[in-house]
Amino acid sequence: MKLVALKNPVVGEVELPVSKSIANRLLILGALSNTTVNLPKSLPEDVKSLKNGLSSNSDTIDIGMAGTAMRFLTAYFSVKQGKEVILTGDARMKQRPISELVNALKTLGADIFYLEDEGFPPLRIAGKALKGGEISISGSVSSQFVSAIMMVGPYLKNGLKLQIQSDILSRPYIELTADCMRKSGAEVEVSDRFISIPAGKYSTKNVAIESDWSAASYFYALAYAKPGSRILLKGLRLDSVQGDSILKEWFEPLGVVSTQLENGVEIVSVGLVDFPTEIDFRNYPDLAQTFAFLAATLGKELKLTGLDNLRIKETDRIAALQSELEKLGLEVLVSENTLHLKGTITVETITIETYNDHRMAMSASVLSCVIPAQISNSKVVIKSFPKYWEEVVKLIGNPLE
Repeated sequence: MKLVALKNPVVGEVELPVSKSIANRLLILGALSNTTVNLPKSLPEDVKSLKNGLSSNSDTIDIGMAGTAMRFLTAYFSVKQGKEVILTGDARMKQRPISELVNALKTLGADIFYLEDEGFPPLRIAGKALKGGEISISGSVSSQFVSAIMMVGPYLKNGLKLQIQSDILSRPYIELTADCMRKSGAEVEVSDRFISIPAGKYSTKNVAIESDWSAASYFYALAYAKPGSRILLKGLRLDSVQGDSILKEWFEPLGVVSTQLENGVEIVSVGLVDFPTEIDFRNYPDLAQTFAFLAATLGKELKLTGLDNLRIKETDRIAALQSELEKLGLEVLVSENTLHLKGTITVETITIETYNDHRMAMSASVLSCVIPAQISNSKVVIKSFPKYWEEVVKLIGNPLE
């Protein structure tokens, strides 16, 4: 996929995908309660993987590279009485640690066994009734581990009380899980160090799924890079419980104003305002690549902090960003959980490798605001935004070759 450099502001509207974070949570809640979740026909690949895993009659379920499906299904099948499955994925999935979640579930009495390397998928899970009670889990690895256990909480005989041993990474996703559970009929109490969930039941029949704020970030970046742009992001809500709705607050002082309309959020770029020199992404990891490529596009120095779990995503996102941004001519200083970008683009065109990572592909597309950009393996966007390139073409004409 080659994007030709843009010359003018963009005006139009975008059909965003459903929030895969909300859809995946509701699928688990619906499966636990045998109630229906209303989903659109076009779904991100991550949501399809989880949906297919829940409906599969096979003894072996391969979720490919869908990390959310791996975490959520591990907890789900642990409480699925009489069901024994092997849960596996692609080569990268077998490198992504899952021991923190498995250990917590085993403390509750779950029967889970590693089939290859200790602490990593694939897993053999024999579902049974679990009593529940109080357990401890670290919040420093993945919020999805906490969410996975939370969602099965009402179906434990004694409910669940989770003690969080350390600060939770991506805490807004824990709040999102609690919100989905409450809307589905469960009781959830969340404090700094404890999450309490009494036994109960779900019903997902009347729970709506919002459009995806993470997907909106690429269009906020495009609008900021091209002052005068006006874009309607259909289906988006300013009062969303999604953590990445922080975008509206981050971009407003930069000159991108968000307004709630009946059918979505309209963003208007009124002109370039000073770019931040440092942003903490601890609670918003899916926005880090967007801002890294935006800073590169505009030649702005930026220190990205709080990147604690970016190395265990679809790829090592810190290493991937360093490699591709250095190809642009930038100086990239890396420590364990920070990236510090300096300099300006020194090439006239670029080919960006995506490392089988959907967010690398979509984030890098903002480079087309200044130079032609070839995006390798561009179809990887199906993971979260299957029609991304169609929406880009619709919005800005025909900038692709």
